[in-house]
Amino acid sequence: MASRHTLVCLPPLNDPHDWADAIDQAVAPFPEDLYTWTAYGRYDAHLAARTGTPPDDEHLAQCPRVRQSHIPSGSGGRRSSLDFAAMRTSRAAQASVLHRTWSSATAAMPPATSLASFVQHHPQELARARGEFHAQPQLRLLTELDAPRSRRRRDAETAALVALDHDAFVERARQRAVPGDLLLTVDGALHIDPSFIHPDDVDETGATRYLSLANSYLDELPPDHLVFSIDGRTAG
Repeated sequence: MASRHTLVCLPPLNDPHDWADAIDQAVAPFPEDLYTWTAYGRYDAHLAARTGTPPDDEHLAQCPRVRQSHIPSGSGGRRSSLDFAAMRTSRAAQASVLHRTWSSATAAMPPATSLASFVQHHPQELARARGEFHAQPQLRLLTELDAPRSRRRRDAETAALVALDHDAFVERARQRAVPGDLLLTVDGALHIDPSFIHPDDVDETGATRYLSLANSYLDELPPDHLVFSIDGRTAG
């Protein structure tokens, strides 16, 4: 059973006490893809609240971990209370530091070989290809660097670090800052990032399509609509 960031979008609901029941109803039609949702207090802390939003703002949902640690993030609420731009800026800045730090640390070494090249050599043995990819000395250095790294999908981030130049790597991070792994739209359509279903897609073509759709949808959502980030448990 895997844990995935799931964004659930809902039409306007004025009473925050109705939010949890509305989420239950929204995810109920998907028992195979999203058969339960749970978190540290029902929600997770994936989303960022706008600067200056009071901690007790009734238009913002926060799990206990957020309230207790006072970190600048939230669990959802009105679209107008959430700051997607800040999330993208933060993730892009972290990616920039990582790429520059790793590039500097490996400057005197030969360029690392991409994961795609190892997969071409071992097309039927993905585990072997990944093992040989990560065994490269340039990649073993990553564990020694004082640079921010994504805690989720670290293997995919490492592959992109080798394959992409600085600007492309930063843009990749920016596109991944908001959408999460699954997006449930207001009209009840569930969109799933296929990258954790098809790990052999080293070019991330499926993920790119999902991220484009999800980012566009979320950016165009009216300000009075609701977006929640939940810790969805999927069978994938």
